[in-house]
Amino acid sequence: MTHTLQVELDLNKPVEELTQVISAVLSSHPLNQKEILTALDLEIGNALAAIEIQEQKECTKTIE
Repeated sequence: MTHTLQVELDLNKPVEELTQVISAVLSSHPLNQKEILTALDLEIGNALAAIEIQEQKECTKTIE
């Protein structure tokens, strides 16, 4: 037996759609919400750091 959530997202509203998915997952794991959100925070931080590094590289190339 597995628990699954099938989702269709409107990619024109990514923040709202992702927020609803996160809320649905959190509601099904009330005892693990902090751990889930902490892991998401880490993943989002890593993604933002990678974007910043890429932007800095592009900016350096433009200056040269």
